[in-house]
Parts: sequence; C-alpha cells; structure tokens
Amino acid sequence: MKGCPRILVTMGEPAGIGPELLVRVAQTRFTGQLIALANRELLLAVASELGLPLTLKNIEWQNPSEQHEPGELWIEDVPLTERVDCGQLNRRNAKAVMGLLARASELAIAKTVDAIVTAPVHKAVLNSVDDSFLGHTEFFAQQAGVEKVVMMLATERLRVTLATTHISLANVPTAISKESLEQVLKVIHDSFIAYGLTLPKIAVCGLNPHAGEDGLLGHEDQTIVAAAIDTAKTHGIKAFGPFPADSLFTQSKRDQYDVFLAMYHDQGLPVVKAIGFGQSANITLGLPYIRTSVDHGTALDIADQFKASSSSLNYAINYAIDLATGTLPQ
Repeated sequence: MKGCPRILVTMGEPAGIGPELLVRVAQTRFTGQLIALANRELLLAVASELGLPLTLKNIEWQNPSEQHEPGELWIEDVPLTERVDCGQLNRRNAKAVMGLLARASELAIAKTVDAIVTAPVHKAVLNSVDDSFLGHTEFFAQQAGVEKVVMMLATERLRVTLATTHISLANVPTAISKESLEQVLKVIHDSFIAYGLTLPKIAVCGLNPHAGEDGLLGHEDQTIVAAAIDTAKTHGIKAFGPFPADSLFTQSKRDQYDVFLAMYHDQGLPVVKAIGFGQSANITLGLPYIRTSVDHGTALDIADQFKASSSSLNYAINYAIDLATGTLPQ
C-alpha cells in the first residue's frame, strides 16, 4: 500500500462516547489517514453539539491514502436502524454494529487498511443479537480464523500481555498449562516480528507470590511456567523468568525488557493503568493485521454530557500508526 498508513477507526456503540471521541480526535494532526467506520448523520450531530468543525469525505478505497488533516475525516457510512439518543442503549441498532465489526475485519484481512482502531462496544447488547459474541478480540479472531490471540496493554515504556484474561481467579491455575504458555510466548514473539520489530525480550511473571519461593508457595512456577520458558528458548524466543510479579515492573526492569507476560488480568493491568490510564492502548497480538483499542468502556453514564476525553483513542491511533510503520512506540 502506497502513501501513509490507512487507519480504520470504528465508532463502537452508537449511544456511547465512541462518536464523540471520533469527532474529538478528528481535530488532531496524525501522520496516517483516518477513516471512520461510522454513521455520518450521528457524527455531524455530535460535532454540532460540541461546536467543533467536521468535514466528512467519502472514502474511495482505490485511491492512494492521504494524510489526515485536522477538522476532517474520511468515512464509510454505517446506516443505523433507528435514531440514536446518547446514553440510551437501543438494541435495534445492534445488528448494524455487528455489521460494522464484520466490515472492519473484512477490510483489514484484505489489507485495504493497515490497522483497525476500535472504540468500545456494549458486549451485552451485541450478545443479545448474536449469542456467540463475547467481545472485539474473540470476534476478530474468529473472523480471521485465528486459534490464539493475546491481549497486550501498553503505555509509555510498559507493555503487559496476559496469559489469561476475563476468568475467575479461582480458575486461573487450571487455565495455565505448559502448552498454553508456550503458545502465548510464540504469539508475542511472532507478532513483534510481523510488525517489523526486533526480537522482543519477554519477562514472565510467576503465578504464585515470590514465583513460588522454590516450591514453598506452590510448584506451578517450576513445573509449568519455567518449563514453558525453557521450551520457548529452544525455539529462539527470548523469554526470561519466572520472576516475582511484585518487583518486576520497576523502571529498571522496564528498561531491560520489551514486554511482560502476566499470568492473570489483575496481576499486570493495574500496573499499566496506574502508570498511564487514559494514555494507554489495548493491542490484540496474533491477528493477521494490527488492531488497537481504547483502555475504557462505552461510558454511557456521561455520553449525553459531551465531556469525554479522547486521550486514550488518540494514543491508540498513534500506537497503530507506529506499528504500521514498523516502529515500537516508546
């Protein structure tokens, strides 16, 4: 693809803050082309409410990409079934949102765009029209025919991936196996290579406090985590550990390693959000294209107040642009 990278930005849940965030980021200068996959009428109405300039230009996919100019957005219009009342969910528009996600996947798989950046959706509403829908990540993986994807949250010089995601803490130990960790480490390694980056140095958290304390606090870190790391190394993967998680995310360690692997959701993500909430991005590793997202939800409770911050979406867009140009964001 010639020209600057094409970044497809989805509006997410129409009644949430996604449309507002799109209008706000449109005012910023980017080094890529931003294409909104969104409802034209809704974006213009939100821009009017915010008092912000917005010119929407129909995207012609066969034309070369053009760098984004503040106050403008390229757009592929997404028709909605019913009018949107900000902050009020309407299940009648759920099918249109599902179609939007399918279209985003289609464009990314075809390499028509260089990356997808997603505003938040309301999972329960989408699940009401498709009971297989669990979230963006699972949907995109299924559409791409990918068996394993890995969630990574990133801010500044800290990148944290997860061995398990949204499961009960009681189920974490049985969800982690030597084979599953080997697969996660391979996805991380292969994704960095696919992005045109150097071989990542991966620091792996222990499952138990103090990484098991030589078996005193559990044997999983020796028999499962360390074993998976040893096997990964034989395949050229730069994995290290397991390390005690309570002291692993210090500044010196962030300078030493490119990415961290936490065993469960609340072992790693609180650190990222404490350091950079609002200035972090969610990246899905393992897809055949770049996908980033915001670090927050639909914020329906403030959607009709038009006071949302677009900082996370702005960060996610710039992160996608950097990855699309073979640069690891710092």
